[in-house]
Amino acid sequence: MKLGSRLLVTVLSVPAIARAQDVRVRIYTAHAPEHVMVTATQGQLHWKACAACEERVETKLSIGNKDRESPKDFFIAGTYEVRPDGAPPFAAPFPLHVQAHPGGLLIVATMPLERYVEHVLMGESGDFQNNEAQKAMAVVARTYALRFGQQHAIDGFDFCDTTHCQVFSWKQVNERIRAAAEATRGEYLSYEGRAAATYYHQNCGGTLAAASEEWPERSEPYLQVHEDPFCLINGGLKWETTLTHEQIARALRVSGLQPPANWSIIEISSHTKSGRVHTVNLVGGNPPGFPLAASALRFAVDRVFGWNQIRSEAFEVRNAGDQVLFSGRGAGHGVGLCQAGAEEMAREGKSYREILEFYYPGTQLAAGEKEAWQKRSSERFDLLSSNPDADSEILPLAERLLREGEDSVGWPLSSRVKLQVFSSLDSYRDTTGQPGWVAASTRGQTIRLQPLAELRRRSILESTLRHELFHLLVEARTKASIPLWFREGLVLQLSEPVSGNVNSPMMSVEQIEQILKRGDTRENTQKAYVSAQKIVAALLQKYGKQTVLGWLSSGLPGDALRSALDLPVTAPHDGTR
Repeated sequence: MKLGSRLLVTVLSVPAIARAQDVRVRIYTAHAPEHVMVTATQGQLHWKACAACEERVETKLSIGNKDRESPKDFFIAGTYEVRPDGAPPFAAPFPLHVQAHPGGLLIVATMPLERYVEHVLMGESGDFQNNEAQKAMAVVARTYALRFGQQHAIDGFDFCDTTHCQVFSWKQVNERIRAAAEATRGEYLSYEGRAAATYYHQNCGGTLAAASEEWPERSEPYLQVHEDPFCLINGGLKWETTLTHEQIARALRVSGLQPPANWSIIEISSHTKSGRVHTVNLVGGNPPGFPLAASALRFAVDRVFGWNQIRSEAFEVRNAGDQVLFSGRGAGHGVGLCQAGAEEMAREGKSYREILEFYYPGTQLAAGEKEAWQKRSSERFDLLSSNPDADSEILPLAERLLREGEDSVGWPLSSRVKLQVFSSLDSYRDTTGQPGWVAASTRGQTIRLQPLAELRRRSILESTLRHELFHLLVEARTKASIPLWFREGLVLQLSEPVSGNVNSPMMSVEQIEQILKRGDTRENTQKAYVSAQKIVAALLQKYGKQTVLGWLSSGLPGDALRSALDLPVTAPHDGTR
């Protein structure tokens, strides 16, 4: 079957909020006030009783159930302070819509997305000490808004101001928060052309949870179980709380659950892959067993007695008479970015990009809506492009180069490969964070390429693609302890063999490793790559290809490097042994 007949096309949707400039935020969600006073803090208030009504001008508006004759709707513009009875004031210059309902006032402020991000940072990470962690949170909050902007659409707004969405602080935004939002303006995390589900939490206790543990319908590949050593630097937030049987039973009843009468102990029934409690069982009552999701128990208890009681599902229990002692670690659901870990990463000098890569592996940092991604597929590749009719010609080339690469190393690549082709150099640089002189980069199983026309102009399309495919093949067999200089040098020599003399001036492996890990100038980076390739070329000549390839999984022998460095280097052929 011809490859072209296997092509499929899928248009990837962009969330509606990504096309809009404004978001609608409900304030005072948890306790809707019955009455508010809206006072102009600059100039006057301009308001209407309906969208098409005549505009009126006031300096102060009293709105709510205390004023039975007042309109049911207020559309307000101006700079104002909203002061409800018994709650803190909210001051803003955003358009305001206030609706009177029997259960209280529905108050919705409409604001630019970037202003929303600033107020979320004030609420969710206002106490952060490190700027890079704050910038990471800015990207996360913005991405969350792009992904989940429709969850309250049926209610007439985009977001509430509680933990159900993102905590929106009514306080004035400080300069540190504003600088973090401005430094990342427009940036969000993308996965396969769609804003990622950027969940986050306070403290993971050392292990991140998979999204499917908390929400069974979500199985994003970038939200999986993995260790977080950064969170543990400060202890992983250990906690204890003691609750009586009556307190637990009361909390469950408030949540609409009916625990058995006279139950005697709580047992842990099952755990998730991340080690958190999945289900518990109330034993000894009538009926004798009452299975319950640990998350349901936590939310029921915390809703009634405060959110610092059962702080996460990573806990153990000890029964003592009519009391239960919960001993746990971490705070929150444990999915996505751990705020404690992000702060530690920033303290250790990691950039916000590195923080995001650690907590959402496989996602890409995008800058605004610059690409209308479409997807096409061949036998072993998926192409993401905004111009797939032209760019799909890369698919047959990729299939051929992958077969040749597999024949060269002697093992197959088991996973599908994504080829993401950008429409402009600016889009490539903004999304990948790579300088323009880096033609392509690989993250996970995705090869990200500059525009194909640019690569053809420079006559490097085939060599670039071959190089990145060798990266995937080499990394598929590489153990974590293999140094970066060896892996990079091996990819370079496999894809474009060189001839030369290993004794020509070059960097030490320590210098190469430091530059490749931390980055450097273009000149030094290129010298590091040349040096790495020459050293690996010498190893290939002395020990043979199959032996050197075997070191990827077995480890690099300590004496191999010393014994190879005095050999001249020639380009090996595929049959080198």
